[in-house]
Amino acid sequence: MSYGNKSLRIPALLTLLPLLALSACGPTVRSSIPKGGTLPSSIALLPSDYSGEIPRERVDLVRQALTSELRNNNFIVVEERAVSSTCSTPACPERGQLSQRYLIDGFVTLNLASFSRSNFIAGYYNELSGEIIVRDPADRELVSVEHSQNEQGGIVFQSGQLIQGIISQVKNSGDAVFENLAAKFSQTIVEQLPAPSSPVILAAQEGITIALNSASTEWISPTSYRICANGTPASFAYLIMGKNRTGLREGSPGLYCENLSSLVATDPSHPAALELRSAFGTSIKRNITLPTNPPCILENRLQASSGELKLLCTQVGSSSSANNAGCSEKIAQCAAERIMLFKAASPAGPYEKVADLSSSTSSLPLGAQQIEVVTVGLGGIPSLPVPLKITNK
Repeated sequence: MSYGNKSLRIPALLTLLPLLALSACGPTVRSSIPKGGTLPSSIALLPSDYSGEIPRERVDLVRQALTSELRNNNFIVVEERAVSSTCSTPACPERGQLSQRYLIDGFVTLNLASFSRSNFIAGYYNELSGEIIVRDPADRELVSVEHSQNEQGGIVFQSGQLIQGIISQVKNSGDAVFENLAAKFSQTIVEQLPAPSSPVILAAQEGITIALNSASTEWISPTSYRICANGTPASFAYLIMGKNRTGLREGSPGLYCENLSSLVATDPSHPAALELRSAFGTSIKRNITLPTNPPCILENRLQASSGELKLLCTQVGSSSSANNAGCSEKIAQCAAERIMLFKAASPAGPYEKVADLSSSTSSLPLGAQQIEVVTVGLGGIPSLPVPLKITNK
């Protein structure tokens, strides 16, 4: 009997059962903490070494599961971005900076040794092996837990019909099985750790307040805008649009900004929001309105003949109406505060300003041949300059 490109007889498979049972031993714990002692409540999971055989994506899944399990057991785990932006290598020689900046008293290292996944004729067997080590700021080992987590399924390992074995194998072919294994691995390891320090210390650190004082958006070009948030320094700021999350950079203490393309699609069913998050996971969120009415994009809007310039579908200044000639679905109406004309002797320039217009229909300068047009949009944002093609009609 064969399955895919592999074949294995049932009697031969059954001889593996004693070996599989032996691999299901419990965790190995080494601890220098006295009985009844506690671990630091505030810890950082140091960067992983991705040079091993396990793919980076799967290492990250274990890291996520481990972080979640530690937090579920009352540890404060500093945000990964705070750690990765400080540590230059997986060994993190900058631990002192982390400890001072985020009040960290413990450092966790995750070492994954191996991952194996085996599909048999009517069953499967998976195993994930590794350890975590918790050290204090002086690099003294406090506790380590080594563990091999396995899971098995199919008619070889459990009662049921052949169809159940086939279903189990199909489930075992995707990455979801690794997520389940990572969760069980992390849960088992964290259960072996001493409890974190007293709830009083825990509450004091979780009580670090975080504030989002203000937020703003402004156009910086016809196709991009700048979004900024002002709040608690040394935090993490994000723009959230539906399922998308974009980080803002802290340019100065407490000021977080990022330039974004207006071409990025938004999710109308979810309002845009700014979130500020501390390294300890506390956060504050505020809905924000993204800018509309970008500066005019002049392509296909300009029309020049008989010494006259027209801006199609453009309302200029306080005029109550726009020049709607030539409007189409591709050219939506836009608003501008004024129009500027620049001229030069040749297309290479240099260009000098020759007119500042306040109407969508204006006279061209006499004798001008090389002209570029710029509109100034609401808020004072200029459009990109566009050469004017003059026809003699």
